[in-house]
Amino acid sequence: MQNQTDHQHIANKENTSIEGEYYSGKDMFELEKERIKSADKRTEIARLAIEANDAADKRQFDYHIQKLNHDIEFKNQQAKVSAKLLYGIGLVSTAFGALLIYLTFFGTVFQSEIAANLLEKLVTAMSGVGVYLLGKGIFSKLTNQDNEQ
Repeated sequence: MQNQTDHQHIANKENTSIEGEYYSGKDMFELEKERIKSADKRTEIARLAIEANDAADKRQFDYHIQKLNHDIEFKNQQAKVSAKLLYGIGLVSTAFGALLIYLTFFGTVFQSEIAANLLEKLVTAMSGVGVYLLGKGIFSKLTNQDNEQ
């Protein structure tokens, strides 16, 4: 009988080695701790990658906002310069026109003739420019229909 129990005990040991190795509770606990540490490391790496991506996105956003602000400032300066240039040209043109009109009516005969000639040429030139700009505007309206839709 003891021979049979020894035989069964040996058979059980052989069966356990075939089925797999059994771990004690302490070993299972240690194995689970290692698995959790590994999962925590992966989670930490993923968190660091997300933080790096967020930082890169923030830098890119800040760069584009800074570029947009610079472009807006440049356009504002450009508008100021254009306005000053137009005011200057308008002032000089008005002063020149007023001088020509004054000389036409109150200057000497020679000054009056020269001023009248200059005014006539100026009006002709301005009407030519007006016709050119009118034609250009009509042509651009006919060819650029995307802006109207």
